Amino acid sequence: MGLRFAPKSDWPRRGKVVLKPFSQGLSAEEWRRFWESFRDPEIAEWNGNRPLKMPLWLFKRVVSGEIKRGERIGFVILDENGEWLGTLELYDNGRHEATLGIILGRKDRWGQGYGREAVAAAVGYAFERLGLEKVKLRTFSHNQRARRAFSAAGFREVGSEDLPGGKKDVLMEITREDWREAGGA
Repeated sequence: MGLRFAPKSDWPRRGKVVLKPFSQGLSAEEWRRFWESFRDPEIAEWNGNRPLKMPLWLFKRVVSGEIKRGERIGFVILDENGEWLGTLELYDNGRHEATLGIILGRKDRWGQGYGREAVAAAVGYAFERLGLEKVKLRTFSHNQRARRAFSAAGFREVGSEDLPGGKKDVLMEITREDWREAGGA
């Protein structure tokens, strides 16, 4: 499904991707794909969760409430043709930092650089428009594809945390200074 409108020039973008803010409204199709991503067992496993069981109407209500309360800033990730790829959020937003989360729901697009570009667009948004000093995230140590994408977008590993079941989280972050030194500003 392609865009029915041209992306606004102030939407974050990098390379082949555009980040459409949730505040611009999600189409019924975008909501459905967003919800289905959380219901997918493989995607849920990569995010350390169980597949979502709640109905679409309740999912929309919960996410919309979080957005309205300012608990997160959400984006739909669109490709160069305006097609839905996934979602990206900045949450735990403090005065100086936020946590990044991304779900690339189109598995047929994994490994093609879309995630890296979406993350880079979000980092630029966080530093340029939100004025943050740091963006952080966590990912499973065995998720090499995600770790490479985050590293390519400028994140560096700053620690790890053991999880139940023998898994390990890798903690990553990028500061405004690191981003500027890498040519982001």
